[in-house]
Amino acid sequence: MTRLLWTEMRRGETKWVAAVIAAVGLWHFAGDDASTSDWIGWWAQTAVEVQVFAVMVMGPMTSAAAAWTAGRTHRFGTLDWAATGARGAWTQAVVVWASAMVWALAAYALFAAVAYARTAGVSAVTAPVWSPLLLGAAVIGLQAAAGVAAGSLVPSRIVAPLVGVAWYGLLVALALSGADGTGPAALVPAIDEHWDMAFQPRTGRLLTAAAWCLSAALCLLALPALLRRRSTRPRLVALLPPVLVAAVCAGTLVTYRPAQPELAWAVHTPQPDRPACATAGRTTACLWPDDRHLLPAARGAVEAVDAALASVPGLNRTFHERGLRPADPATAGELPVMSPGTSRQDLTDQMMSASLPQPPSGCDLPLMAETGGYPGTFFLEAVVRGRAGSPAPFWSEQFDAALQRFTAAPRAAQDRWIEDAAGAVRACRPMPALPKAAAPPAKAGAPGAAGTPSDTPGGAPGGAGPARGSGS
Repeated sequence: MTRLLWTEMRRGETKWVAAVIAAVGLWHFAGDDASTSDWIGWWAQTAVEVQVFAVMVMGPMTSAAAAWTAGRTHRFGTLDWAATGARGAWTQAVVVWASAMVWALAAYALFAAVAYARTAGVSAVTAPVWSPLLLGAAVIGLQAAAGVAAGSLVPSRIVAPLVGVAWYGLLVALALSGADGTGPAALVPAIDEHWDMAFQPRTGRLLTAAAWCLSAALCLLALPALLRRRSTRPRLVALLPPVLVAAVCAGTLVTYRPAQPELAWAVHTPQPDRPACATAGRTTACLWPDDRHLLPAARGAVEAVDAALASVPGLNRTFHERGLRPADPATAGELPVMSPGTSRQDLTDQMMSASLPQPPSGCDLPLMAETGGYPGTFFLEAVVRGRAGSPAPFWSEQFDAALQRFTAAPRAAQDRWIEDAAGAVRACRPMPALPKAAAPPAKAGAPGAAGTPSDTPGGAPGGAGPARGSGS
C-alpha cells in the first residue's frame, strides 16, 4: 500500500497545486504587517486565520486537482481494467485521496508553522491553539474526497475546474448569507470569525465537526463503487462505521443551538485572577493577561488620557478590555482591542471614546435642539475630545456654533455641564442647557467704564462730579 501511495503521489497533479498553494500561503502569512494585522499575536485568531485560508483557498484547488487525478481512468480509457484490479474500487479511491492529502497537508503545515512563528514573536505567552487547525485539515479532506468522487463518476474533463468553482461558490454563499455555524451550515464548517482574547475555541464541537468531515469523506469515496455496482465494490459492513459516525456527528452539529450566535464555535474565556493593568493618576486600564505585550502601549495611553481628562468630572476613568468584568460596570468603560498590534495612539483614542458614559439598554436619548437635532452624546464626545486636543468630526454649522459657544463659557461652567451631562446620559434624561459664554471684558476708554477718567468737571473717576447743591 505504501508503494502504491508513493507512486500515486509522484503521478498525481496535486503536488503542483500544493506547491502553488504553499507559495501563496507563505506570501500571505509572512508578508502581513504585524502592526495592522488582526491575528499576529493572538493564538486562537492565528489558528482561525490559517483554517480560513486553508478552507477557502487550498480546499477548492485541492478538490479540483483530486478530481482531475481521479478522472485519469476516463481520459486514458482504463476504466474496465481498473474495475477488474486486485484492489477494490473503494481502496483505489482512498489511495488517490490520500496522495492528494499528503501534498496538501505538507503545504498546510508549512504556512501554519510560519503563522505560528509570527505570533510567537509578538505574544508574551506560548499557548498554541490546535483544534481549528485540525478542523481545517478535515475540511480539506472532505473537499478532496468530493473531488475524487466527482472525477470518478463524471467522464468529462470540465468536471475538475467545476468542482473547485462549486466549492468556492458554496463557501462564499455561506459567508454572504450570514451563516452563524448552526443548522445545516454547520456541515460545511468554515469558521470565519474574529476571536479576540474574550473567546476561546469550543474544542468539543470543533473536533465533532472534524470527525464529521473525515467520516463523510470516507463515505463519498465509496460512492462511485456503489453506484456502478462493480464486482469489487466495498462491503456494506465495512461502510457501516463511517456512516454511523457521520450520521451521529451531523445530527450533533445540526441540532446544536448556542445561547448567543457568536458562541457557535467558541466559548467565553474564563475571568483571570489578576488582569494586566496600567495606572496613571486617576486612570486605569486593564487587559487580559495574554495581552500583556500591549502593556507598554497601554501605559503610554493611560498617561495621555489622564493628562487630558485630569479636570473633567463625571467620566469613566477605569477601562477594561472586552470580555473582562470590572468591579463597577457603571463607571468603567469597555476597551475594544481589535488588533494584537494596537498602537499607543489607537489605545488612547479608544480610551477617550470609552471614557464617555453610556445610556441604559433600551434608552432613546432626546435630541439636542441647540446642536441642530443631533444626539447629546455626539456633543458630549465632541466636548471631551476638544479637552484632549483631539479634533471633533464636523456635523453641521449649527453643531459647530454650539460647540464654539460652549468653549467660550467659563471653565467652571464647562466642568459643571460635563458632569451633569454624564449623569443625564447614565439616567436617560435630556441633556442640560448649555452654559452661557463669558461676558466680554469692557473696552478701555468706554463711557462709564470703571477706573476711566471722564470729561466731567473735576475729572472724578466714573464721571462723578461735584455734588449739585453742595455748600461750597
